[in-house]
Amino acid sequence: MGQWIAHIAMFGLVAGGLGALALSQIGHFRKVVPHRPFPGAYGLRCGALLVLALSLVLSLASYGVAMGAVVWVLTLTLAGIGVALLLSCCPSRR
Repeated sequence: MGQWIAHIAMFGLVAGGLGALALSQIGHFRKVVPHRPFPGAYGLRCGALLVLALSLVLSLASYGVAMGAVVWVLTLTLAGIGVALLLSCCPSRR
């Protein structure tokens, strides 16, 4: 049961990190949040890096080194597909 909770938390962290990486591009940021000023790519990318590193540490601690790396890459792939689908479904507000 504990691994499922860790996996759900890891998926949320990975999705949040990839979402922050996507929002660090000004085109995606303007598409999602059109009326707010762009905060700058550096802060968003540093935050995304920290969140993705935390998810990797959580995966390695939960599953071990060998299996944790595989689970993290698979979670990264699934969350990346989810973030890409969310960005493509977001209507353009130009």
